[in-house]
This record gives sequence, structure tokens and C-alpha cells, in this order.
Amino acid sequence: MTRKPLTGGRMVALVVGVLFLWPSGLAAQVVPPGGQRARELERRLEARFQDMIQERLELGPEEARRLQSVMESFREDRMTLNRAQSSLRHQLRDPALPDLTEEEAREILREMIRLQEEELELYRREQEELLSVLSPTQLVRFYSLREALGRRLRQLRERRGAGTIGGGAAPFR
Repeated sequence: MTRKPLTGGRMVALVVGVLFLWPSGLAAQVVPPGGQRARELERRLEARFQDMIQERLELGPEEARRLQSVMESFREDRMTLNRAQSSLRHQLRDPALPDLTEEEAREILREMIRLQEEELELYRREQEELLSVLSPTQLVRFYSLREALGRRLRQLRERRGAGTIGGGAAPFR
């Protein structure tokens, strides 16, 4: 079987194909063995996370609403980026990887850099928006709480054998 090089167009088609086939929404990103019960647990954890953020960052109702709005505004971009990163990680696990041509390898390396740059830009935009709602101290505490929740979700999924969202990416970014 002859492998065609992953040119820019083929790489884009591959990534776009994966994005259209991948389910959207936090609860839909992983279909856990527990099905509906596990999704409900994730929804409750997310709701508890929102309450905890409001409480620990000492946010009033309006600030909490604005924070939720900012988080929601970046959710789709974050999920799209996570899917593209997951697709690339899947490609790197391909058994045919040793048979790559030099051009295919260069294309993969370019895609790795592009995705890292995209992630950094998304992080910068998100942080700027979050700083319009939170003080720098609150934002650092917010990131700490979000990381702790991400660890907790990964632990729960690992116990269920379901893996992690986006191949290990932190949720709620």
C-alpha cells in the first residue's frame, strides 16, 4: 500500500473531518461506561465547580454571571483546539509512523507548532477576558481551582476506564 504525503490540504481535511465527526459539549466528549449516570455526575461536578468558584473567589452574583459568560465564550474554541490536538496525538500513535516521508514528517512538525501557537494565543485571549472580571489574584486562584477539578475529573474517568477529555487537556478553559 502506497502512503500519500500529508500535504497541507490533506492535513486540513483530516483535522476538519475529525472535528465534524467528534461530538461537542463537555459531557459528550467522552462516552463513559456509566452512560447517563456518569454524564450526570460530570454535570453535577461542573455545577459544584461554579458554586465553589463563586464562594472561594468571593464573587457576587453579577461577577459570577460575567465569569460564566467569559468561560462559555471560550469553550467552543478550547474544544476545537483539544480535538485537533487529540487528532495529532492519534496520528503520532499510528503504527505506520515509521514509514513517513520527510515531507509528511515536516507537515506533522508544522502542525505541532501551529497547534501550540494556537493554544498560546487562545490562552492569552482567555486570560485577558478573565482579567476583565477577576483581579490577578482571583485569576491565579481560579486557575488553581480549575486545575484541581481537572485532576479530579481525570481520576474519576480513569477509575471508570474512560480516559480523559481531549487526551488529557484541562476542562473548562
